Amino acid sequence: MRFATPDAFYLWLLLPAFAWFLVWSKKRRRKAIEKLGELALLDRLSLRVSATRDRVKPALVGAAVFFLALALARPQWGQGEQEVFARGVDVFLVLDTSFSMDAVDVAPSRMERARYIASQLMDRLQGNRLGLVVFSGTAFVQCPLTLDYAAARIFLDIVATGIVPEPGTNIVQAIEAAKRGFVSRNSTHRVIVLLTDGEQQSGDVLAVAEEARQDGIVIHAVGVGTPGGEPIPVRNERGEVSDYVRDAEGQPVLSRLDEKTLSELALATGGEYFRVSEKDDEIEGIASLVMAMEGEDLESQLFTRYRERYYWPLALALAFLLADTLLARQQREVV
Repeated sequence: MRFATPDAFYLWLLLPAFAWFLVWSKKRRRKAIEKLGELALLDRLSLRVSATRDRVKPALVGAAVFFLALALARPQWGQGEQEVFARGVDVFLVLDTSFSMDAVDVAPSRMERARYIASQLMDRLQGNRLGLVVFSGTAFVQCPLTLDYAAARIFLDIVATGIVPEPGTNIVQAIEAAKRGFVSRNSTHRVIVLLTDGEQQSGDVLAVAEEARQDGIVIHAVGVGTPGGEPIPVRNERGEVSDYVRDAEGQPVLSRLDEKTLSELALATGGEYFRVSEKDDEIEGIASLVMAMEGEDLESQLFTRYRERYYWPLALALAFLLADTLLARQQREVV
């Protein structure tokens, strides 16, 4: 036997408190009666109240609480194996980790916003196989495609700007890394969600987008930033902004969202472009598009299923409560 929610046993701590309360209230009631007159006379006047039933009713309530806690603990015994087939889409979340993602034109920063979107998509796309790619000047698969969303989230939690040693922003490398990471080469159920400010510095983005389209890969792009741009902060060891990235003339470099490139990239593969919004429209939009795709069989897993037996103690708890309700404190008068 095993219990699925053993924390429910803490309810049993109420039983000693309940018993103490009954003893205390009985003594208090007795003292109150003593003030009214002689005990022997009062006892004769209250013969219709059964002392036995007065003791039985609290016991019934206590037994009901005991078995209710047992039911909430969900006792299980007996088991069987069930094979579960996963059917869905392969999705790579591709995050830009270049230093321009430290800009704060999107609160709290572009990087934090991109991680938030990726995290929310992990929640909404469960049932699909998810993976994670990070890139700046080069790219690599941070987490391979998996149905283990807890593991994928651990990898996401450590993503930050500078995690890729080579500086720069190379979207071409990012898409190529995701393409290599797809398990099935012939599948048409493959999606890339690109989270970046779009400041591509090398390579032909549209050419690699065309190759992705020919391979049956759909790319949805999320522009993280604003077209007006924002200086790129430089932080000290305490995390405080100490300066901004500057050009050769000493002027702060503005990092601007390149919506044109990202929009053309998504359109070339049959995907859609989204800009970050306060209402999470981009999250809902991408989740809807992916979930609307006809999935394929991804993999099967064998799960051990334990048979629930909570209904037995639950039935006993209800029976004790019903008995307490039907059992009156007064006994019938004998004529």
